[in-house]
Amino acid sequence: MRLMLVSVIYYIWRERNAHLYGDAPCISLMIYREIVSCIVSKVNYIRNMTSSITNRRLHIQMTLKFNIFCN
Repeated sequence: MRLMLVSVIYYIWRERNAHLYGDAPCISLMIYREIVSCIVSKVNYIRNMTSSITNRRLHIQMTLKFNIFCN
């Protein structure tokens, strides 16, 4: 859920800056597709994490409630 919120905020902020600084505005469907693509790629990356000491520490620090490591 946090990943979705952060992605949406980032892409809205980026589009706002594009409007402020004169870049060509994107249509909402393109922004939506960028957000979905970002979320899918990050989730796929997390699913394929190996179980190393460093990754276990990050898992604990991020307080994830699910197992992200391959079995």
